[in-house]
Amino acid sequence: MYEPLVLAAALILGMTLLRQLRRPGGAPVLYTLIIAALLAMAMGGLGQGGRAWGIAAIALCSLTVVIPWFLEGAAKRLFARGHMALAVRVAGLRAMLMPGSGLARHQEILRGLAVLATDGVDAALNHFRGLLQETDDRQEEAVIHEQIVSMLFYAQRWHEGIAHFEGQFPLGFAALRPSLALGLLRAYGEEGRLESAAGLLRALESGPLAADPAAADVLGQARLTFLAYSGLATYVDLAIGHHKLLGMSPASGALYRGIALARAGEADEAITELERVASLAGPDDDRIVAASRSTLARARDAAVDLAPELRRYGAAVGERLRSFLDAGRRPRRRSTLLATYSLSLAMIVGYVALLVGEGGGIGLLGLGAFTGELWRAGSWGRLFTAPFIHGDLISLVLDLYSIWLAGHIIERLQGSARMILIAIGGAAFGLWTAALAGPAPMAVLGGGPAMAVAAVVGALWTLVPLRTPAITARARRSLMLTLLLLLGAQLFASLPSLVGLEVPALSLAGAALLATLLATSFPGAGAPRWLSRGLALAAAILVGVASFGAFHVHGEDVEGFLAHSRELSLNVDGVILQVPHGIRRTSDDEEWPMGLPIAVKRGLLDEIALHGGALVQLVVARPPAGDTSPAIFSIERGLVHEVTVLHDDGAPPAIKARLDEAGGRWRTYVLSRNGEAIARVIEREVGDARVLLIAAPPAALDDAARLYAEILADARPAEAGEGVAKGEADAKGEAEAGRDGAVKGEGEADAKGAAEGGREGAVKGEGEGEADAKASGEGDAQAGRVGEGREADAKASGEGDADAPADAPADPPTPP
Repeated sequence: MYEPLVLAAALILGMTLLRQLRRPGGAPVLYTLIIAALLAMAMGGLGQGGRAWGIAAIALCSLTVVIPWFLEGAAKRLFARGHMALAVRVAGLRAMLMPGSGLARHQEILRGLAVLATDGVDAALNHFRGLLQETDDRQEEAVIHEQIVSMLFYAQRWHEGIAHFEGQFPLGFAALRPSLALGLLRAYGEEGRLESAAGLLRALESGPLAADPAAADVLGQARLTFLAYSGLATYVDLAIGHHKLLGMSPASGALYRGIALARAGEADEAITELERVASLAGPDDDRIVAASRSTLARARDAAVDLAPELRRYGAAVGERLRSFLDAGRRPRRRSTLLATYSLSLAMIVGYVALLVGEGGGIGLLGLGAFTGELWRAGSWGRLFTAPFIHGDLISLVLDLYSIWLAGHIIERLQGSARMILIAIGGAAFGLWTAALAGPAPMAVLGGGPAMAVAAVVGALWTLVPLRTPAITARARRSLMLTLLLLLGAQLFASLPSLVGLEVPALSLAGAALLATLLATSFPGAGAPRWLSRGLALAAAILVGVASFGAFHVHGEDVEGFLAHSRELSLNVDGVILQVPHGIRRTSDDEEWPMGLPIAVKRGLLDEIALHGGALVQLVVARPPAGDTSPAIFSIERGLVHEVTVLHDDGAPPAIKARLDEAGGRWRTYVLSRNGEAIARVIEREVGDARVLLIAAPPAALDDAARLYAEILADARPAEAGEGVAKGEADAKGEAEAGRDGAVKGEGEADAKGAAEGGREGAVKGEGEGEADAKASGEGDAQAGRVGEGREADAKASGEGDADAPADAPADPPTPP
């Protein structure tokens, strides 16, 4: 878990640093430097030698960023529920954890709200005026002045509040503060300054609030407030029953209707309506009830006479309110983001299935992870299932966030069909491109990053001004910067050894290319109906193909495929081990993943198991004659003082049965450290050597018991000069070159056809017996191959000559 946590800390710190640098008015220097230093520590901790730096970065990131984020949410909830004093204490703790962030002064502002709740308005005003005398920061002064104005409006001291606002701010300032604008609009109405109210409403309707769909209810409230104080009760009546659409309570609606009737000269009806406010009030409507009582006292003297120009403007405002309410009453086609949510859910389901299944690396392949060898053997459905398989939580979260953000842009602006084509099509094309490049045959490729990159690139093209001119420049810059940051994070996370699955750069490039073509080749919003229907049909076909591919993958027997595809005959210290691609030699100087409880730097390593978080190795030991102690101590002598050997008979049944059938002596035991079982070892005697199968944790043997059983059972002493049956090129991942050079001699076509049948039978889940039957009769051709492999090995290692014998058992079938 160390490396994913360091990567998560680096991503969090990077996002925090970017947010600090983008803050309007400048970022707090000290806190920004602290975040930058922590980011540098996290980056240093990603290397093998920087574990101490990484642990420090994880801890400090939690203290200075993660915990304060939770405390901020807790403080807001406490304020909303009226627990002012407790909210201030929580905010104080947050400020303490973020040194140099300027939150200490912010806490004093919050304390003023607590003083309001406990000691009243005058005490709160004195608190804020005291803060004004202590600061010379103009930005902080503006916040304090805004709080003073809000306090005066809260106390219904309308004249004082208007005077303080006009003495400190221009009228346009309120247009950027929705809550302040609503308070000021009501204050102008209470003071009878309807021309000023009209000017403020014009600023709101022409400002950024009008371009924000999420602020439609605030703008509706502003229009309703102006109409109520102008006495245009006919338009105010339109809002009856639509308080939710306007973001108001029923008591608020009754108050505004009562004000409108009073201003229109309908005093009796106004009084009746205002008296209803108390009965409609909810638990949070205390201020509404108080306002209704003060309005009720002046209801008979509140009539106003509008000037003709103001009346015409009021009528125009009323019509705009009518249009807004009519649009709200009509059934609207809401953008449900079906594609975005479905893709995200499928990713989560894939990860949960991996956790529940506990199948390790084989479990990844069983769920649909992609490898070049399985794809070439006919498992084409993995192009569509691999994007939903993740080997670790960090890559899942990063991909989910990329899909969620990009999906909101693409699906809202270009439709669900385009999102499906870009995401699924881009990921499949990226994996196909990477497979054509010929990676190591059993390298487990991650498809989630390819899907995320396709979505992000598609969203970036969608935000190009020529395609979406209606988006404001500010919103466009903010979205594009975030998407570019996500794209950089995806490229960074794809570096080797940083994620659970391999992410070839070519797969990301292929996904980005197809996303670019799909996002730019057709019109976006306002596309012709025939094009929209064509894209929808293409998306439906793609989903159908992907679903059939997933069904196809579900019926495959991956472990059986690997057991029948053991093409590599490796000489490990004088013992021939027949293994599939995905099991490779180790070296003394290679870097090992952190957190492994035990690792032997010689022999063979199962890289597929390593992708699933387990360590499975095959090692050959040659202890002294007569030595009956566990052979692992003759390989790693330091383990004598670190572990305790627990003898038992807990090997998986498949391994027991196969080894008993193969004959010879074998045993199994568990290694324990500090009372915890860290590994299981199975030893089988092969001549004067012992073959050790080491699995950490012990349960890792269960993930591919049939495969390991076949490898152990087929182990045999090497003959003179015998090394690798098909040449070390296969072991190094040069599969195609090895196969082309090995398949020679008489009966080549028959052997290849039989091999293809055997391998496809295994990957499609057919019985082992049937697969063996399909692969029978290839002995002559295979014998020739074995001879050539020995010759290649002898030349490479100097352990023999070109005349190595060719009478070894036949190789497994050759892949198609």
